[in-house]
Amino acid sequence: MQQLLMAIKTKNLTEKNIASNFIGQGWAFLVGMFAVPFYIRFIGIEGYGLVGFYGTLRVLLNSFLDFGLTVTIKREIAQYAASPSKKVQIPNLVRTLEVIYWVIGLFLSLLIFFSASVIAKYWINSESIPISLIEKIVMLMGIIIFLQWPLTLYQGGLIGLQKIVLLNGINITITTLRGVGGILAVWLFSPPIFAFFVWQIVLSLFNVSLTRYLLWKSIPKSKKAPSFQKSIIKDVWKFAVGMGGNSFFSFFLNQIDKIVLSKILSLEDFGYYSLAVTLNEQVKMIAPQIIQPLFPRFSALIFQKDENSLKKLYHKASQLVSIIILTIAGTSTFFSYELIYLWTGDVRVATIVSPIASLLFAGTALSNLIDVPFNLTIAYGWVKLPLYRSIILSALAVPMVIILSIQHGGIGAALAWVIINLVQLLILPWIIHKKILATELKQWLIFDTGIPVIILVIILSFSRLFFPSTIDSSLYLPMIGIITVISLLTLTLSSKEARVFGKNIFQKTFQFIFSQGK
Repeated sequence: MQQLLMAIKTKNLTEKNIASNFIGQGWAFLVGMFAVPFYIRFIGIEGYGLVGFYGTLRVLLNSFLDFGLTVTIKREIAQYAASPSKKVQIPNLVRTLEVIYWVIGLFLSLLIFFSASVIAKYWINSESIPISLIEKIVMLMGIIIFLQWPLTLYQGGLIGLQKIVLLNGINITITTLRGVGGILAVWLFSPPIFAFFVWQIVLSLFNVSLTRYLLWKSIPKSKKAPSFQKSIIKDVWKFAVGMGGNSFFSFFLNQIDKIVLSKILSLEDFGYYSLAVTLNEQVKMIAPQIIQPLFPRFSALIFQKDENSLKKLYHKASQLVSIIILTIAGTSTFFSYELIYLWTGDVRVATIVSPIASLLFAGTALSNLIDVPFNLTIAYGWVKLPLYRSIILSALAVPMVIILSIQHGGIGAALAWVIINLVQLLILPWIIHKKILATELKQWLIFDTGIPVIILVIILSFSRLFFPSTIDSSLYLPMIGIITVISLLTLTLSSKEARVFGKNIFQKTFQFIFSQGK
C-alpha cells in the first residue's frame, strides 16, 4: 500500500512539474516575443546581432568547458535522493561541484575580458557600431558569463531534487524582469546596446544569488557542514567526462552555423539569422519542458530496476513530445512568413527570415523526436553512445555547414541543420533500442512517432495548399490558430498513451494557474 501511494505521489509530482514547465516556458515565449521588436527598434538589427553573438559565445564556452557537470548533477542528485543512505551526501556533492563551477566561471570571464579587443577588431563585422563600443560590450559579456556560469549547476540541482515548480517560479520572475527591464534600459539610456548588457549583469547577479539560496534551502540538512570532497569527483568523473565529451562535440552540431555565419556575414545579415534562431530557440525549448522533469524520474526508476513503469513512462513521454513538438514546429514551418510578419510587422524582415526559420523549425522537429530515447540512454549512464553520436555527426556537420553557408548564407546553414537531424533520426533509434528497452522499438517507430508524423504532414500540406493568399493579415492569426488546434486534437486522438497523460498535465496546468490567482 505504501509503495502504491508513493507511485501515485510521484506520478502527480511528475505531471505537476511538466505543467509548471509549460507555464514557465509559455511565459518566457510571450515575454520574448513582446520584447524583441522593441530591442530591434532601439538597438537596431546590428545591435541584435551582438545579442545573438553573446548567445553563441555562451553556448560555445558551455560546450567546451562544462565538462558534463550540468547533466551529472541532475543524475546524481536524483539517484542520491532515491537512496536514503546516500541522501545525506547531497550537500557535499553540491559544494564540491559548486567550487569547480565558480573557478571555471572566473577563468572564462577573464579570458573573454582580455580578448575583447581582438574579438571586436577581427571577428565581428559591424558597419555602424564603433569598434571601441563593441570592445566594451564584449567585456560586459565576460562579466555576465562569470555570473551565469554557476547558474546551470544550481538549476540542475533543483531539477534533480524535482523542485521544478520552484525553479519555474524563479524563471518567470527573471524572465519578466529581463523583458521589462531590458526594454526600459534600451529606451531610457544611451548607448542603448551598452545599457542592454549592463542590465543583463544586474539581472544575472540577482538570478544566481536567488537560485543558489533556494537550492541550499531545499537540500536535505546534514549534521556536518558541507565540504569539498575529492572522493565525490572520483565517483562521478567517468560519467561527467563522457557527458563533457558529448557536450564538446554537440557544440559543433548546434552552434557551428552561428560561428561560421558571424564571420562570413555582415552584422546586419547575421542579425536576420539571429532573429530566425531566436524563434527556433523557442521551439527547441518545448521538448525539454517534458523531458526535464522526466529525467530524474527515469534515473530513479532505473536505479530501482522498475522496468515496467519505465516502459510506460517512456512511451507516454515519447508520444507527448511527438504531439506537441510536431504540432508547433510543423505549423511554424508551413506558416513561417505569416507568423514572422505578425510578429515584426515588417514585410522585408518576414521575407528574409521566414525561409531560414522554416528550415530551422523542421530540423528542430526532427531533433526533438529522438530526445526521449536519447535522454533515456543518459539516465542509464550509457555515455559512450551520446559521445560517439556527437563525434560522427559533428564530422558530417562541420564541413557541410561551412560549404552550404559559404554558398547560400543563412539558408544553407539552416538546410545543414535539417540534413543532420534527419540522418540521426533514421539511424539512432535502432542503435538505442538494440541495447535499451529492446522490445519497444516497434511501438516507438509506429505509434510514438510514425503515425503522428504522417497525420500532421497531411493536415498541414492541405492547409497550406488551400490557405488564401489574398486575405487580410489580421486574419492570419485566427486561421493559423484553428489549423494548430485541429492538428493538436487530431494527433492527441491518434495517440492512446498520451491522451490520459496529456489530460492530467493540462488539468494541473490550469489548476496551477487558477491557484496562483487566489
